[in-house]
Amino acid sequence: MRQRFLLSDQTLFKNPDILEFDYMPDQISFREMQLADLAFRIRPGMAGMRPVNILCRGLPGTGKTTCIHHLFSEIEEATKRLVPVYVNCQNDRTKYSVYSRIYSKLLGHAPPRTGVAVSRLMDAIAKVMVERDIVLLICLDDLHYLMYEDVLNSVLYSLLRMYLDYPGCRVSVIMCESDLDLDLSRAVDGSVSSSLCAEEVSFPPYSGDEIRAILKDRMREAIWPGVISAEMLDLIVLQTQKAADLRVGLDLLKRSVLKAEWAARSTVVREDIVYAYGDASLVRLRETVRVLSDKERCILRIIADLRSYPVVTSGMVFARVQDLGGVCYTSFYERVKTLEKLGLVQLTVRQAKGRTSEIRLRYEAEEVEKVCGGKKEG
Repeated sequence: MRQRFLLSDQTLFKNPDILEFDYMPDQISFREMQLADLAFRIRPGMAGMRPVNILCRGLPGTGKTTCIHHLFSEIEEATKRLVPVYVNCQNDRTKYSVYSRIYSKLLGHAPPRTGVAVSRLMDAIAKVMVERDIVLLICLDDLHYLMYEDVLNSVLYSLLRMYLDYPGCRVSVIMCESDLDLDLSRAVDGSVSSSLCAEEVSFPPYSGDEIRAILKDRMREAIWPGVISAEMLDLIVLQTQKAADLRVGLDLLKRSVLKAEWAARSTVVREDIVYAYGDASLVRLRETVRVLSDKERCILRIIADLRSYPVVTSGMVFARVQDLGGVCYTSFYERVKTLEKLGLVQLTVRQAKGRTSEIRLRYEAEEVEKVCGGKKEG
């Protein structure tokens, strides 16, 4: 009789969903101070006043988004006066898409994809706000993506000064940023900065003990007892601490157990973790590549493909792009600059036979080629 591989119910997982990045635990560990700071600044909105604008700053995988989702769930259970709207700027990187997200939250359906001006969306949003007497609290997660699209000033200006065009409309923003070097006061115009006055809430990396406690809690719910020993957990904690990203640990747990299942073992061994780390360590790279347009991903692949050359220049890459149908040099270089802003490449401008740039990958070429699968229109 034919064996049914996909329907096999033999698994080492109790509840694998708990290891997914978007899983929302009932209790958030080691972020009590940050939650209290956020709640204190948000609380005026519960009484109909405008909350304080907030900047949540910390490396990826330090709990910023989890804390925001937790508080937003509390707000929605407690009041209809304050309406929280979460915007993932990786996906919503234009002014229209940001306002579409707000529109969908308030009106219960998405606006047309084309043919509608942002001003019409703002009119509809303001009408609902005035009719329901509500305050908006907008979270702009991964704020730097709006900078890359040159719409940060426009988005913040229109949100923070909405009350001028629509009297009675109160809007505050929570901005989440993983770039510790970003100086927001320099990144925005003076007119925006004067209205923003954001108060910062810091999210430091988790310590080794904190990582162990969090992963142990997730293991208890997600994986059957005895599958991962204390020694193997220590190895996973060590790799997670090196990456300074809790998501690496969650991914390592999942992938190492999958590897043990594939090998028909009932416990995870060191080789499973070593094997799994090759993929888990690419969490950040994988997320960044996911938001690239088709042409940006193509340029990144070409840069990786030129790794055998001692120096890769913008001219060399542009020649390859032209062979594939290409774009004009100005458009090409703007896309390369986007790759630099996203931390995928390093550009060094030099003077040699005209102005050109050396391009260096910030990741191993093999890692880039591994992650650059699939396509995204753009």
